[in-house]
Order: sequence, then structure tokens, then C-alpha cells
Amino acid sequence: MAESNTTQGAKLIARQKLLPHESHGRKRMLCAKMPTLFAQLPVNDTIFIGRIPAGSRILGDGIVSCAAGTAASTLDIGLRDTATGVLLSATGLAAALDVAAAGVKSVNTGTYIAAGNEYVTVKECDVFATVKGAALAANQSLKFEIPYVTD
Repeated sequence: MAESNTTQGAKLIARQKLLPHESHGRKRMLCAKMPTLFAQLPVNDTIFIGRIPAGSRILGDGIVSCAAGTAASTLDIGLRDTATGVLLSATGLAAALDVAAAGVKSVNTGTYIAAGNEYVTVKECDVFATVKGAALAANQSLKFEIPYVTD
């Protein structure tokens, strides 16, 4: 039978060095939680979650854990350049993530990581969420866990 090579497999055969985000890198986790007390956030307000270093591959097994919130409330999770603030993608990690119902939601529907896509940060990136659908309830418990591979 014929065998096809992955991009990394082809590098190995050619005796090229794999980058840490391709093989044997360390899995890291960006973890953030909303404060216990905060005011309702209207649609299009943003939440700064944290930073991911340059050269990191964002994994598709991130989660948002949340308590029940406002009906129809969703979050988009995206990236912007830390140094310049320039938007890279408002929905790079998740689009229309349901935070109306309590539960643990997968952060894997964004354009950068869904459907076999891979995203490696070229520069340090800010991870942020944008309130969509309906206002985010005041004091709603929200925890973000975004995994990535680096060094």
C-alpha cells in the first residue's frame, strides 16, 4: 500500500528540524476566570482573556465553562496583535459560543482551528471574547481554558 506523509513526516524524512509547536513542544494552558462581581456586559463589549506567546500552536480542545446566563447570549473568541492591538480574527477560536445555558462548551469552531485548520502565532497575541446575541449576565460565572503548544 502507498503511504502519504504529513508535513512534519516529510521534514523528518528530509532530516529537517521540527519546530517545538510541531513535535515535542510543551502543552500550556491559558486559564482565566471572570471576577465574582461584574456589571452586565452589552452586545459588542469585549473581555480580555490573556496572552499567548509567539510561535505557539493553538489547540482545538479549549473550553469555556459557564453558569446559566441571559437567553441567546453567545461569545466569539478571537485574537489581536498584542503590540499593535490590530485585530487578527474576531472569531479565530470560537464563533457564537453559547453561554446562555450552563455547561462546558468546546472552543473549537473558530476559523483558525476548526475543520483541520492549524494556527501558529507569529507574534504575541491577546485572546479576547466579544459578547454577541444578547447581553452577558452580570456576575455570570465564566472560566476560559485555551490550550496551546510552545517551546
